Amino acid sequence: MPLLLETEKEEKMKDPPLERRNSNLRLFNDWASLVVGPEKKWFKMHKGLLCSVSPYFKAALEGNFKEAQEQVIELTEDDSRTMEYFQFWLYTQSILDKEETVSNIEWHVLVELYVLGEVRLIAILQNQVIDLMIRKTIKDNELPIFKTMYDIFDKTCPGSPLRKFIVECSARLCNLPDWQWDFIDGAERAQRDFLKELVVEVYNDRAKKQERDIWKIRCTYHTHAEGEARCSENTPCPDKALLRN
Repeated sequence: MPLLLETEKEEKMKDPPLERRNSNLRLFNDWASLVVGPEKKWFKMHKGLLCSVSPYFKAALEGNFKEAQEQVIELTEDDSRTMEYFQFWLYTQSILDKEETVSNIEWHVLVELYVLGEVRLIAILQNQVIDLMIRKTIKDNELPIFKTMYDIFDKTCPGSPLRKFIVECSARLCNLPDWQWDFIDGAERAQRDFLKELVVEVYNDRAKKQERDIWKIRCTYHTHAEGEARCSENTPCPDKALLRN
């Protein structure tokens, strides 16, 4: 049977994929600069990528602000080291490089990345950080040191999914009487807020008598837009480890 030539209809069916490719390429058309930290370190990134992951960057670079005219955003209160991790993530969509495991990245780095995502409205980064934290908790069987926990409460707002995650993990996975409590001068408010939420969670957890796999319920700690699909509970944990009950 002889081969047939494509029909005009079939040719038109190829246009949407081509449009998607062109749309993706437009993400790399223009540059923007971020001036980060008190040392004012410059980071040059593609404007389209920044705008695609963050309403904050989109408003700053495409709105009626000085930043849009100059294509420069000053983030002097942000940390330049954390911005290096963000820049790597922006271009790879991965926090870890191919040689790293969750055990290689430190808790305080993940916390700072999450805070950056929360402040700059980068929900996809926040969710990836949460997933890595859960995997690290499972694989390494540990939670961050107290200073890092207090940093979470110092740098996030009440109701933050990160606060919820660290409190629920502490209540459900740790033997609290064995903790060597470490109170830090100057962090009284953060310590008070953490302990208050921890006591409430311990009480609620005992009242409900619930033991849950935190990987399956990871979406509880995610940030999703209204109408966005939820994460599947059936997706296996990449580290293939069981949570200690």
